[in-house]
Amino acid sequence: MNKTQEEQILSAAYICIAREGYGSVSLRQIAQEAGVAVSQISYHFKNKEGLLLAVIAQAAEKYHNLMRQTIADIQSPAEKEERLIALFKEVLMKDTALFRVIYDSAGLALFSETFRTKMQEVFAGIRQQIVDEIQTAVEDPADVAPISRLMFGVILGTAIQFLLEPDDPAILDSLDMLGRFFS
Repeated sequence: MNKTQEEQILSAAYICIAREGYGSVSLRQIAQEAGVAVSQISYHFKNKEGLLLAVIAQAAEKYHNLMRQTIADIQSPAEKEERLIALFKEVLMKDTALFRVIYDSAGLALFSETFRTKMQEVFAGIRQQIVDEIQTAVEDPADVAPISRLMFGVILGTAIQFLLEPDDPAILDSLDMLGRFFS
């Protein structure tokens, strides 16, 4: 399948940002990685900020789709939890770039209203997916939102630990504790 120029630029930006960080990568580097002129980035995304926002949206959509596909045919909350944790571990080990882009973007969100709004949207979408999956497994409906936030925090925190200490197998094994919410 041939990629459109916009897809080439998004792919290149994802690779460059994951490798070097948003603040360290230039539009020229991204253009070179994509095999396009710098002016094409401006044409498709307006500026570097617009490009990162598109990269964030694409990365979030990719992960949301993976989550939906992973549990599409499962009814049991415990089995959903097991598959989602397995998926998270797999993505974390095989695509650390996804988490590097997310964390870089979250860091930018601390200082930029534009990025803060986008990251709030991305995080709300992930939390909502968790809510949708755990609401049948939690006895008190009032506990669903706080538990989803706790689970999301555990997942993000674990991913940071893994990125910093990828050789420690206990980090990913700790995610299995989330299963206690479904027991």
